[in-house]
Amino acid sequence: MLTRLAARNGAPSVYQFCADLAFPVDPLFRGEPLAIAQLAQLAGCDAAALARVSIRHLGHSRFRLRDEIATTHSLQRTRIRICPVCLRREVPSAEEAWRMPRRLQWKFTSVRSCVDHGCLLVTLPPEKFTKDGRDFTAQVRKHFGWVLSQGIVPAETGSFEHYLSQRILNGRGDAWLDGFELNIAARLCEVLGLLLEKGPEASLSGHNEQDWARYGEAGFQVLKGGELAFLGCLQELAEQHAEKRFFGRIYGPLVTWLQGRGLGNEVEPLRALMRREIFARFSIRKGVLVFGVPSEGIAARNEALVPSIQGFSLNEQELLVRRALAYRQEDETVATKSFVTEAMLAAFRRELGEWIEADEDRSEVDELESIAYPIAEAASYLRITVRTASYLAHAGFLSRAHCNAEARIGALQVSRKSLEAFRQRFISLGELANSTRNPVGALSARLRNKGVATLPMPPDLSRIYWRSDLTISGCLAECDAGNSRVAR
Repeated sequence: MLTRLAARNGAPSVYQFCADLAFPVDPLFRGEPLAIAQLAQLAGCDAAALARVSIRHLGHSRFRLRDEIATTHSLQRTRIRICPVCLRREVPSAEEAWRMPRRLQWKFTSVRSCVDHGCLLVTLPPEKFTKDGRDFTAQVRKHFGWVLSQGIVPAETGSFEHYLSQRILNGRGDAWLDGFELNIAARLCEVLGLLLEKGPEASLSGHNEQDWARYGEAGFQVLKGGELAFLGCLQELAEQHAEKRFFGRIYGPLVTWLQGRGLGNEVEPLRALMRREIFARFSIRKGVLVFGVPSEGIAARNEALVPSIQGFSLNEQELLVRRALAYRQEDETVATKSFVTEAMLAAFRRELGEWIEADEDRSEVDELESIAYPIAEAASYLRITVRTASYLAHAGFLSRAHCNAEARIGALQVSRKSLEAFRQRFISLGELANSTRNPVGALSARLRNKGVATLPMPPDLSRIYWRSDLTISGCLAECDAGNSRVAR
């Protein structure tokens, strides 16, 4: 507001204007209450309303907006970003730059587009002196022609930036994500989206603004579901990368960010939540620090989270053991393994109700008539790992065929008929990702958010879905569209 007053009264800069009036400009930029009250009196506006949209410097790279915390990483203080469409509509000429107010949300790093016009914000060229970059109206007047010469880059403004803009302007809501400070909530969405799209090996550096906007949207789609959705996402990542075993290699960029020394006390609630999940899921040697707290060396199996198999017949329990979903205890009773969930047992019940296992005792004539595929070719056909294909064959989903003359004696081969029958009913995550040209991690997260069930198998095997579920959720239509594009 002060920069607009200076330009409206013909001052070349806000500093010259404040010098003429003996107005304390530095305390105002620090957000001191007395300076805000003086500005409200000078401009003739409500001091409480002005204080509500003013950012106060707390020291140690910390800022406060009402009850929100921001940092130098989440807040743009010396560089000005602007929407070129807003400029064209509100400012007729450079001399009337005072007509355009600076939007509060444009100061925040995670807001990269104008939600009103759906285009990316333009960052004005840097100034030689930092203080000149604070004079918004003078900068708009100086670079007016440059901004108009810039092309308008469309942006896919999703619910993530809409959420941030509404929270910046109107304050927190009642959602679970609103329980974290603004800088933590925004960065959590971005880093989680990076983890889902690029995997645990991804680095926090080397990404452009459009990449971070896409990551933020992907992470927000998970986190808007609340704490259970976030913990479910962490659980799925742990199951998906079970071979890595160490939580730092599974959660990659998320752990790297949470271990950063630049974070303040506002990140502690998130660290505590992650710490509880890690201690419950991973067996960590006693004394190893997890976000500053040493492990007690307790085994990770949580009996309260292990689903019961009551209601399954003895034959069904034996099938669970055969499928490596359960094991026999010392007293000969059957218990599910630690990775098995209620959703997996529900999918197993569904499978028993509609899937008829391939009959391995078919007539010899049918065996000879069927075309045999080596297990490696079968895995490539279904776009799964060889280990997964072997599991499906041993579980009865794929029927074995006699080895042809060229095959090695004892080599596992499956019939083409059973492969086609299996593919008509099921589809692997690899095949779906290849057809839709989507990253495997992001596609898996989208299917999980839609509640699409997977074929119950150990976590180190490829994910497989019912085609009928994907038809209902709309993902199979994308897959067919991708196949038609490839065919053309």
